Amino acid sequence: MRQVTPSITSGPLLLPDHLLKNTDGQFIQKLFNSLRCAVLYLDQWGRICSANIMAKELFRQHDLLGKTALEFLSSWDDTINCHQEVLMVARTGTSIIGAIERAVIHGQEHWFQVDKVAVRDDEHDINGVLITLDDITVLKAQKLSLQQSEARYKAFVENSQDAIWRFDICPPIPIDRPNKNIIETILERAILGDCNHVFANVCGVQQPKKLLGSKLSELGVGSYAMDTKTFVENNFCLSNQEITWNNETNKSIYLQMSANGTVENNQLIEIWGVTRDTTERRRYIDRLEYQANHDSLTGLPNRNKLKDIANDLIASKRQHESIALIIVDLDGFKEINDTLGHHVGDHIIREVGPRIQSSLDKSDSTICRLGGDEFAILLPDIKNDKNARSIAEKILAGIRRDFCINGINIELRASFGIALFPEQASDFSTLMRYADVAMYTAKKEVSAIEVYNPETDQHSTKRLSLMSDLGKAIRSNQLTLYYQPKISLETNEVVGVEALSRWIHPSMGFISPAEFIPIAEMTDMINEITEWVLKESLCQIRKWQEKSLFIKVAVNISSRNLLNDNIVQKIEWLLHHYSLSPACLELEITESTIMNNAEHSLKILQEINNLGIDLSIDDFGTGYSSLAYLKKLPVKWLKIDYAFIVNMLEDEQDQIIVNSTINMAHNLGLNVVAEGVENQDVLDRLKSMQCEQAQGYHISRPIPAKDLEEWYANYTENINCNRIS
Repeated sequence: MRQVTPSITSGPLLLPDHLLKNTDGQFIQKLFNSLRCAVLYLDQWGRICSANIMAKELFRQHDLLGKTALEFLSSWDDTINCHQEVLMVARTGTSIIGAIERAVIHGQEHWFQVDKVAVRDDEHDINGVLITLDDITVLKAQKLSLQQSEARYKAFVENSQDAIWRFDICPPIPIDRPNKNIIETILERAILGDCNHVFANVCGVQQPKKLLGSKLSELGVGSYAMDTKTFVENNFCLSNQEITWNNETNKSIYLQMSANGTVENNQLIEIWGVTRDTTERRRYIDRLEYQANHDSLTGLPNRNKLKDIANDLIASKRQHESIALIIVDLDGFKEINDTLGHHVGDHIIREVGPRIQSSLDKSDSTICRLGGDEFAILLPDIKNDKNARSIAEKILAGIRRDFCINGINIELRASFGIALFPEQASDFSTLMRYADVAMYTAKKEVSAIEVYNPETDQHSTKRLSLMSDLGKAIRSNQLTLYYQPKISLETNEVVGVEALSRWIHPSMGFISPAEFIPIAEMTDMINEITEWVLKESLCQIRKWQEKSLFIKVAVNISSRNLLNDNIVQKIEWLLHHYSLSPACLELEITESTIMNNAEHSLKILQEINNLGIDLSIDDFGTGYSSLAYLKKLPVKWLKIDYAFIVNMLEDEQDQIIVNSTINMAHNLGLNVVAEGVENQDVLDRLKSMQCEQAQGYHISRPIPAKDLEEWYANYTENINCNRIS
């Protein structure tokens, strides 16, 4: 705890009390007392002969005379050694200057810079020792704090994952010069004064010391001239400046730089900065953007990307330039999936894009997969609809070439719908709709290729009107709910109802859900409708429970609902608001809903299931689905679509499909509901197939809530009567 400087010899500094009796002595004593450090004079035997006021205050003793060095040094860390030093100075006359010593006096820690000076008389004989105690406790604490701060700074810099650096400006640059001159001068005078290992690695070296002294202009990371220009023009500051450069393997490296200049006396003296490697984050964002804009199965652009490309083309098109949008839908693709399996279907879907591309002469065309077995081709610089039809015919010929799968030759057929901008549509949304209408016209007419014709779009005006009126209908209570019962095939008891929305338009009258739900699906209005249906259904359940009717209600949700991250919180809030158990609610989702953004849908469905709400797959067999995802879904019920049930007794193929679906569902641990039951024979056949539940017109049509109560009472009474009889 002691640090001693080289010893020196000193002449007399102070006289003892018995020598300070004259006028000069009194002056010296006053000077002695005015010193701001503690001073003690000891005789050659180590006894205190004199002490100034500071010494008496330090030791809290006003009578120190006669005490030995050993006594007043008793508070020192190394009392014996310090005492020996005093005696050695008195004996040898060799002074000890600048020793740093620690003492605990009256319970308080002190650090002193101590001088032990030999005092000689006129004959150079040693008369005693003068000890000065300069209290440096505060300075010591400040130095320790500074050392700790520097250590923390060093640790932060060295352990930071960002590149940290400092350029010194030698000599400093006056900032009242023109900006151009300052920029040039910075590049000449900025010398790297400090940096960490991360900065060194970014610059391609292992040790930071190899870079120290390098000029800013010599470090080849990015375009520093441009960054320096921004730095100066931004008042000697950079904030998250993006830099891109290619490393030695010619891979793009992305950096983000922030810097601040230190200005003193109107001169720039140094630049501190942080450089962050954002390459991984940038590549991750690029991957996410790619995934958001491309189909996962084919790698083709998806609907989102098609919209962006089309809007850019539309915005840049000059007069007399046309764009054609062709929508392609494969015919009979469901049969391929059902017969050969989805893995074969997926293989064919992956091959369609390259076949379309090989049929196109235009390299600037865009091919997209819209979903399922539907594709879109965007053709810029089209002369007219005949030109677009000619290209569609080439594409159709390419698609029709046989696919050889496991020794089986498969010929694909497709329906094409064509729409043109600006001749027919003025924006992408309208262009898409017109091409879609034309494609369905081609399917209906079995004509393979159709160009949009307003005369065949009978519902276009009505659809636009409905789209405009639908939002008002939700807010003005034009919508109402009907409920269709479901029964258990084992007990014949009512096990629940499905909530179905109905729209009574003020001027158009009854509007089928088949008309307005697809319109809502095209916009965010489907979220409003779903929220309204949930609210009305739960409100009705509460009313029924107050009448001791415990009826479970199933509500349909769409793919757009599953893209809304707030849907789980809304359902949970509504259940709490109406004081209902989650067991009273069931949610139905279609196959296409599941497969649209499957991973995100799976996450939301899992959260809904965690609330205790049953999930069922609606219209099973009508859409494109993957058993790989089906087995992951937290669903409890599978509903076989009406199309397979209604003619199952007359169509052996439908009966096989229904029976196979029921067996598959049971093997997956799912229960089955059959839709579209219209007679007792179908009901009996389903029961023999061990189907659990059924609904359809034979049981009951969808009816209003007030009528359902009466129907429920009558139905229950009939069941009970049949049981008694």
